[in-house]
Amino acid sequence: MHSSMRRVALVTGATSGIGREVALALARAGDRVIFIGRDGARARELLDALNALQPDAGHGYLLADLSLLGEVASVCEAVALDTPRLDALVCCAGRLSLQAEWTSEGLERSFVLNVLSRFMLARRLLPALCRSPSGRVVLVGDAGRHADTLDFNDLQHRRGAPGLDVWRRTQFANDLLAAKLAMRWRYTRVEVTAAYPGLARTAFLRNARGLPRPLHAVATLLHAACARSARAAADTLVYLARHPQAIGVSGRFFGPRRLEIAVPPAVRR
Repeated sequence: MHSSMRRVALVTGATSGIGREVALALARAGDRVIFIGRDGARARELLDALNALQPDAGHGYLLADLSLLGEVASVCEAVALDTPRLDALVCCAGRLSLQAEWTSEGLERSFVLNVLSRFMLARRLLPALCRSPSGRVVLVGDAGRHADTLDFNDLQHRRGAPGLDVWRRTQFANDLLAAKLAMRWRYTRVEVTAAYPGLARTAFLRNARGLPRPLHAVATLLHAACARSARAAADTLVYLARHPQAIGVSGRFFGPRRLEIAVPPAVRR
């Protein structure tokens, strides 16, 4: 049985990169961590690392493809059955793609993973978040760095061209989601923030879809030269997920080193 006094955090995209560092940092701080990933071997390795930090916490993982809403729904049910209270939901899972792809559910993969899966997780886990003395939802992305390129008549980008707008529209939509949830839940104890962790030495750019080969090579070199460690990049996310000072900040955007980012007027509108 898990202690009812121990904080519980759910982290998506935790089997590598920044998400992994977020999960480890939360465990170091004493949280029970449940995480979601697609790679079973990496998930088991991370679980071993979490258990080494907090052997009695009851950490666990769920294997799921969060670009499929059917699997997201199953994750929500499993988490709700596992824990009545959820103190933090940190959404790190995301993808950078310059070409649209459609899932077996008929939805554009990047839009589901970067936006719709987050909405479903937050909405369905709201009762558990409300049972926390200070529930936190942290939506990780580019936080205020992209203009509005959403076409509400073509959210699945069936008519859209390949290019950066495949990515940009999901980032603007993630900003809108953070602002909207914060407004909807302003009379609850749940706080929603958007966070840009900055460039980090992860496989994020290396795994990007649709980048021309020369641009991919240049971006990878610049990324390696300029980026901070994934552990350093995770700091803002961990701060927003559990720090006592990160209260009363719902609807606000944050960047590296915990610095606040102005919410763009287009998002406020």
